[in-house]
Amino acid sequence: MKTSYMLCTLIIAAGILCCGCTTTTTLEDPAATRTITDMEGNRITLPAEGATFGVFGGPISQVPYLLGANASVTAVTKGPQMMEMMQEMDPGIIDKPAPRTTNGNVNIEELLVANPDCVIAFDVDGKIVESQTDIPVICLSGTMSDGFDEMRQEITFMGEVFQNPDRARAYIDYLDGTLAFLRERTADIPEDERVTIFLGEGVSHLQTLGGDTFFTEWTDAAGCRNAVAGIETTQGQQEGMHTGINEISMEQVLAVDPDIIIIDTGSPADLENDSRWKELSAVKDGRVYKQPTGLFLWSRPSAESAVLYPLWLSYAAYPNRFEDVPLTDRVKDFYTEIYGFPITDAQAQKVIDGTYGSVTFGQVKQSG
Repeated sequence: MKTSYMLCTLIIAAGILCCGCTTTTTLEDPAATRTITDMEGNRITLPAEGATFGVFGGPISQVPYLLGANASVTAVTKGPQMMEMMQEMDPGIIDKPAPRTTNGNVNIEELLVANPDCVIAFDVDGKIVESQTDIPVICLSGTMSDGFDEMRQEITFMGEVFQNPDRARAYIDYLDGTLAFLRERTADIPEDERVTIFLGEGVSHLQTLGGDTFFTEWTDAAGCRNAVAGIETTQGQQEGMHTGINEISMEQVLAVDPDIIIIDTGSPADLENDSRWKELSAVKDGRVYKQPTGLFLWSRPSAESAVLYPLWLSYAAYPNRFEDVPLTDRVKDFYTEIYGFPITDAQAQKVIDGTYGSVTFGQVKQSG
């Protein structure tokens, strides 16, 4: 009997050592557990009820709120924690441990103190947690190229993890309804008359999202075109910039001469006073706008930006087509319906004007 017991123990131990990315939790009562198959195909066993989570990633951090499950999140990501609007929606977030700053930067000691039942993370952060702790990891898959289909898949999966598929379905229906609304308002615009958009981030205003990123799909949904759709930016990460964002040359911007320019740093007046930028049509026509900011940076593929960024772009590009529906009403409706977070007209205008307190990639990195 003793020999059989030891053999069984060795087999189980060997299985654990060989399971690679797959992590399991052994609980004596099967009725007290549930099993999740994550987006990488790993099977993770969790408590059937009351599981706690660490959520690592900027855009993904708002999803538990969307699913009404933020109380179960006991470890968060620094960037979303620092966003002004996020703190208004959840004042308690500032007191939660934030072990993850940017991709690949996880404070293991802080994570162990938080001790969630599970961490939800993308590949780099997930591997760090798996290699340095015995906390199970639910792996997500995603890149800056992911568009609306991947957003629907991600929200559906998270609805399963947080046991609220109805809220996940409600978000997807809201997204699809918004996209249908924009198609109805812009479908008759000829291709060669569609407004071209250039996203110019950073102090140089030359850091952008190219044709191989989600931003092109967002602009298409708005009835517009990404002015630098012919440039790919997801290959090769440049120092100090988020994956998927690359800096192009001023000559490349002058060559495409966009109709609208969106900036996240400085003001439109900065471009009007710059000898290079003031030659562009967007600057001459007064169509330089500050990028909106809400629960997180809109220049990331989040649930929030998938709905509101195309909407905002379309209103900016074709104001005459939306005179009957104030944008503030649409923004207020989104946060109320999707996050259960009613906001005022003034708060909606702060989102639209990009005046909510925000963080940059560099600031989050430094804060860690």
